[in-house]
Amino acid sequence: MASLSAAGIGSGIDVNSLLQQIVDAERGPKDAQLTLKEARLQAELSAYGSLKGAVSTFQLAASKLKSSISFASNTVNIANKDLLSATASSVAVEGSYSVEVKSLAQSHSLASVAFSELTSVIGNGTLTFDFGTTVYDPGTDFVTADDTYTSFTSNPDRSSKSVVIDNSNNTVEGVRDAINAAGIGVTASIVDDGSGYRLLITSDDQGLANSLEISVEEGGTAGENLDTTGLSQLAFNSGATNVEQTQAAADALITVNGLSISRESNTITGAIHGVTLNLKSADIGNPTQLSISKSTENAEKNIGKFVDAYNELMTLYSGLTEYNPDTGQGGVLLGDNTPRNIINQIRREIGGSVNNGNIYTSLSSIGITTQRDGTLALDSSKLSKAIENDFESVAELFYANGVPSDPDVNYISAASIASEGSYAISVARLASHGLLTGEAVTGPVTIDGTNNTFSLSVDGTSSGTITLTQAVYNDMDILAQEIEDKINASTALSDKGLGVTVSYISGHFEISSTSYGSDSTVSIVNANSALGFTSNAIETEGVNVSGTIGGKTAIGDGQLLTALGLTLEISGNDTGNRGRVVYSQGLAGKLDAILARFLSGSGQLTSKTDTINDQIKSIAEQRESLNKRVAAIEDRYRAQFTALDALIGQLNTTSSFLQQQLDALPDIQIRSRK
Repeated sequence: MASLSAAGIGSGIDVNSLLQQIVDAERGPKDAQLTLKEARLQAELSAYGSLKGAVSTFQLAASKLKSSISFASNTVNIANKDLLSATASSVAVEGSYSVEVKSLAQSHSLASVAFSELTSVIGNGTLTFDFGTTVYDPGTDFVTADDTYTSFTSNPDRSSKSVVIDNSNNTVEGVRDAINAAGIGVTASIVDDGSGYRLLITSDDQGLANSLEISVEEGGTAGENLDTTGLSQLAFNSGATNVEQTQAAADALITVNGLSISRESNTITGAIHGVTLNLKSADIGNPTQLSISKSTENAEKNIGKFVDAYNELMTLYSGLTEYNPDTGQGGVLLGDNTPRNIINQIRREIGGSVNNGNIYTSLSSIGITTQRDGTLALDSSKLSKAIENDFESVAELFYANGVPSDPDVNYISAASIASEGSYAISVARLASHGLLTGEAVTGPVTIDGTNNTFSLSVDGTSSGTITLTQAVYNDMDILAQEIEDKINASTALSDKGLGVTVSYISGHFEISSTSYGSDSTVSIVNANSALGFTSNAIETEGVNVSGTIGGKTAIGDGQLLTALGLTLEISGNDTGNRGRVVYSQGLAGKLDAILARFLSGSGQLTSKTDTINDQIKSIAEQRESLNKRVAAIEDRYRAQFTALDALIGQLNTTSSFLQQQLDALPDIQIRSRK
């Protein structure tokens, strides 16, 4: 049978203790070295995490200053806040406006007859809802039905919607729930007006073009769909007005400095550029004053945050890289080139200047100076005076901007590929509007019920039916203004920011789209011969501007000319040389780009932290290798000690046996001879 042995039993030596000491002696120095290195790397990793966070915070502060939005905030004041409220974006222009709210936009609302119970059955069939413009006079008495339904014009942008009513949902409550669950832009509710439960059906969208036409199909003949029994009780169309119109659809109507403007909604954009009006109530004949003024508070706040974020970064950097001679201790990143390179690049931009042709070209010029410890000091008083003196110059110190020498050339934007510099501008062709030139018309022109409508398409969008005021027009300029006003009142066009100008020139009317370029078109959809808008009218498409920027052939889009990453708006009447544009990235723009590179996946900060993580991973691998090597040494020594222990055990056994044999020998005495 196999023999069992335990180290030290044969020899009496504490073999396990000896092995542990040998293992500790072999592992200890290397393990301590790895532990020390790992602790140092973990400290560096933590330090880089803090540095990366500070750089990210500084980038966020810089990014808030790299566009005009951070500076050109506007404040809106309204004399009568009961009429409307308003907000202004950065593109709004300072000024004062007289705004009169003549009427509010309304949703079309219809009420059924009264039912005695919520569970009363209305009927089965299909309700079909159409959206459009209804010409309807409800009369004075719903009971006697003295109403007049004149016409319904479908809204081309909205399709018909149907709701099926069957035995599972044919009650007052069921029909309400079915309409609401369909999600078709119609809301149904139930109102108890004292006479019973009435189903109230309302269009979700306000405006004349969103009124409701309700048709009913009950599965029988067409005549059965128009009576006052079953589901036909909810019909509202030219054949049957079985519900009561409780609120007519209406557009909002306002005037801005006397100019009439209508919209489908009580939230109006575009009436005043960059301003959103929220109408609250109407007050005909009593306009209120609305004023827009620049606010510098936002600019000063964001510049202050920029300085604070920079100082936090500098303070952190100093703590991570400084050396204290009193304690002999250095920062975690002392001697590391990566943070030094990063900070040096940031400092160069902070202390540099911007070549934008303005009076403020450096931070020191607006009251921001560098202190001995590397942080920035902000003189709030000097900054406020600079902003008050030349707001745009202070703003353009920070954000990317182009300054054209030609007053009819506007800088719009720059892509990341744009480089700072001065670029020549040359225009080969100016942009033009789409134009419709009608046939010859001589005055006076009588507009009556036979010729007061027409329709057209502007930039590919149908205007819907345009209805002119019936009158005798002796002055063709007045008629041109009437045509222009009615076209521009089309919500189908205004909702998309489209419009026209109309002129009477050389005996004919001309309609010009307000947009520029190859997408700018005006064409007749439904003719009006009294105005010369017939199939013989001449349609001329607009063209895009063409030219070069910095000698590079540019892409034209309307009045916009783009090349070398720069986009300029070309107006005016001249072609050929149009001066130069001086482009500067701006301090915040440059810093944002630099900081983004540092923080990117291939940036210095990421690369450094990746390297540290790889080193930490390598330490774990080295420690695993050390453990394997020490285990092998332990096994080898254990085998040797075991063999030695066995040998000593055998020798001890032999020694004991010999001693026993010697002890068993008889006592032999040796006598000496005489």
